[in-house]
Amino acid sequence: MAKVCLGMILSLDGYVNDRHGKMGKLYASFEPNEAIEAAMANTGAVVMGRNSFDESPDPDAYADDYEFQVPLFVLTHRPPPNHPKENENLTITFVTDGIESAVQQAREAAGEKDVVVLGADVGQQLLKAKLADELQVAFAPIILGKGLRLFEHLEDLEIHLEKLRTIETAQQVEIWYRVLKE
Repeated sequence: MAKVCLGMILSLDGYVNDRHGKMGKLYASFEPNEAIEAAMANTGAVVMGRNSFDESPDPDAYADDYEFQVPLFVLTHRPPPNHPKENENLTITFVTDGIESAVQQAREAAGEKDVVVLGADVGQQLLKAKLADELQVAFAPIILGKGLRLFEHLEDLEIHLEKLRTIETAQQVEIWYRVLKE
């Protein structure tokens, strides 16, 4: 069965974007590596929030050049009036009935491959619903001071993790964890 993996790149102080809502500074130090390429090849579906989806100035661009050419499930309260372009590999489904539904649909679409979850708000919902199997966090060599934190609004939770592996590139450290189920 497909694993559900929350994957994000963070500043050292825990932000997924800067004070202006931009992520570029975090990705400036990213270097592709074998583990990331293998994880991407084993991704069968992606769940993201509407804010993450709207990062692209042209929603039709997902079908042309998005790094994950798999079914996308966008969790939102407001689907767009015009459905974005799709292709034979990438379909886009706007899910309005919650994280559980989005993950269930993504698992079905992924088959034996993994589901990758992207976005701070959706990630928080995923952790609160106890639907995450793994957490993959890449740390960029920057302290942003302000922005959007990945691990906000989780005060009522205590989530235990088991380290699976650590990957070092010239600039970043990535840590993969298994989320321990109680």
